Amino acid sequence: YSNNADGDARRKKRLSWKGLGTAPWLESRLDNLKYTFPTTIQINAFESVNSMLGIADIDNDDYAGNNMMNDDKETLEELMYRKGQPGLNMGVVISGSTGSGKTLAYLVPLLSTLSESLFTRQRIRVKSEEDIGDAADDLLSRVAVQTSPTVRGHGREQVGGKGSVIATGAALSSLGKSGTDVKSSLALIVVPTRELGVQTALLLYELVGGSTKKTATEMPGLANMFKYKGPKGVKIGCILDEEEAKYGLKLQTDVAITTPKFLAKLIRDGDIIPSKLRVIVYDEADLALEQTSDDDLNALFRDEESERDFSRLTYLVGASVTESLGKLCVSDSVLPKGKSFIATATKFAPLAIEDVAGSEDNDEGNDGATDTDNNSKASLKDLGLCLDPGLRHERVIVPEDGGLICLARMLRKELRAYENDIQMGKNETMKIQRPRVVAFFPGEEEARKAIEPMRDAMWGEHKLCVLLPDTGVNPLTIMEQFKTGETSVMLATPNSVRGLDFADLTHVYTLYLPTDDPREYVHLAGRVGRIGQMGSVSGSGGRVTSILRPGEAEEMESLATALNFSFKDVEYSSGEEDKSKSLDDMRRYLEDTMTLVNLAEEPVIDLDAAEKNRPLIDNDDDDEEEDEET
Repeated sequence: YSNNADGDARRKKRLSWKGLGTAPWLESRLDNLKYTFPTTIQINAFESVNSMLGIADIDNDDYAGNNMMNDDKETLEELMYRKGQPGLNMGVVISGSTGSGKTLAYLVPLLSTLSESLFTRQRIRVKSEEDIGDAADDLLSRVAVQTSPTVRGHGREQVGGKGSVIATGAALSSLGKSGTDVKSSLALIVVPTRELGVQTALLLYELVGGSTKKTATEMPGLANMFKYKGPKGVKIGCILDEEEAKYGLKLQTDVAITTPKFLAKLIRDGDIIPSKLRVIVYDEADLALEQTSDDDLNALFRDEESERDFSRLTYLVGASVTESLGKLCVSDSVLPKGKSFIATATKFAPLAIEDVAGSEDNDEGNDGATDTDNNSKASLKDLGLCLDPGLRHERVIVPEDGGLICLARMLRKELRAYENDIQMGKNETMKIQRPRVVAFFPGEEEARKAIEPMRDAMWGEHKLCVLLPDTGVNPLTIMEQFKTGETSVMLATPNSVRGLDFADLTHVYTLYLPTDDPREYVHLAGRVGRIGQMGSVSGSGGRVTSILRPGEAEEMESLATALNFSFKDVEYSSGEEDKSKSLDDMRRYLEDTMTLVNLAEEPVIDLDAAEKNRPLIDNDDDDEEEDEET
């Protein structure tokens, strides 16, 4: 922006959802859900779309969120359709540290873009039910179903609506009476893991009027359904596991959420029609794109603009969307040349095409593009691994077999610090958070082996769980129990919790550093770098403690250099000093040593060979003594 009064006014107005151009009903819903103000990355992501459409240059009094629904004003969706004939293709890379609000950064413009279509689909669906009549005396029930938001997936119980009457009327047809398609998905969200897909679906469900309260007595406050003014009956379809993939998206779907594993089947079966998609999102884009085959990417993105029924907006989102990944996405047509922006926590700007193709013709279609730092272009070099700068990093070097015993003792120490603070009354002057911890292991097998000895060691102090998406039992239940506080320590692997939001997390431990890929450290450390978290129990920032073997010490230094962070060495406590404190301390020391230290393997004994080599014992003398007695 230029340094003038108009630019300053625009900066002030875009600090609110209304000023960004959010649909009025969604602005109200965000406020009711306590997302009152957008974060910087959410502002910049929305302004990227506004800039590509030329809205950023229009005075906000003429084009503002509170006027978007007026008859004489264009909605964001209408403007995209008018400016995009025969098919505008736009892309936004949202790159920011974990927990900075990236999910809302794409969900809010997604819903604002689809707002009018969702209202239209609501009217068509209700009209279709009315046309069927009331012969079965269930019209009200069917209309109630069509106006209730749902999250559907045959592999899990439906959220919202009533399953007994969901497949009636408009739900079984692909065209409403007006001839408008109400079955094909308008938006597609691709995530790398089932757990992240469920979390995204539930947040989207709340935004479109759903309630996720845990108990019947929980009071939703302003987030209740009666305060919701947006489109009703939004259908969210989830294909996140094998059971759901068997059925596909056969019922109506407005927003589809899936993993790369099932993308090819959905396209092949016609459940996802790429030409009809208006918004495509790749969340945790680096991992999700790695899991997507070239053929699937071609089917999804490499269609001509003239072949599309609508304009398209593509989002690549993540904390580890790097320069090399950005170049690959441009060359593979995932990001459109000349109509792509980069949005970070500090700025937004059009993507400079010369960094990709050696061309300086990168202003095509970006006449209104600006950013917050007066830089007219953003380079792919601006993309990188985004590690929260407010975290505290620690290194503990332990003996080869001392990882678990070190983890147990550090957990107890943190818990004692919390209890001492409570006894001293510190909670009366500041909020003290009971320790909630995620401990990362290199793989699922290591985490599985650790859960039993750790559970025994921490009995009565912490409730432990282990999240194993690939080999475990009920991982979604495990995730929900940890989120609701039923357990306080979770054992996991780095990729298993990608993008997941755990409230009130205080500490992250890693047993043996993930050195193969720095992205893993960015994401595991980011579990304590999220919006609203207190960090440690003292409220002075989230801590990430790496428990390392002696041979891994230098690797921590290389990782710190690569990610530009500093760390503090913490002395390893062997526990010897606790033995003499009390009988309980001695007992605990011995129990830890027996259960948590990896003892040497027991020798293998060949019993047959031992029996052959056993010396013979002569018992003749005993027999002679018995004869004499008789």
